[in-house]
Amino acid sequence: MRQTRFFLIMILALMVSALSFAESNPIPAERLPVAAKSFIKKSFAKAKVVNATRDHDGYACRLDNGIDLEFNAKGTWTKMDGSVRTVLPDSVVHPSICKYVKTKYPKSGITQIEKGRYGYKVELSSKYNLKFTYQGKFIGKNH
Repeated sequence: MRQTRFFLIMILALMVSALSFAESNPIPAERLPVAAKSFIKKSFAKAKVVNATRDHDGYACRLDNGIDLEFNAKGTWTKMDGSVRTVLPDSVVHPSICKYVKTKYPKSGITQIEKGRYGYKVELSSKYNLKFTYQGKFIGKNH
């Protein structure tokens, strides 16, 4: 009976610690990695960080212009999400991707970009999803 109770307490403790580890914890913007702060200052000079969090994968923050950014533990961006109404600035997107989108989808803007294993996944304001290599070469689309 004592061993069963001890075993159940240990399982409960492991579950609680695992859940707390998976949660995002709010942090002050000053605690973002140097690389992340530099990227924000250079790419979104007029924007301010209104919310920042840290989790086991890295960091996330929301800017006052509505753009959400995600960074790995070293502070390199992994995802930028502007929403349907907020288009990402060309300066944060690979030049070849910008050129492709402006040529093929002149009425659309890039609202989201994410780094993946193959390269970049790009979402347009027209709801198209495009895939590009890390060199900016188009490799496919989803409707």
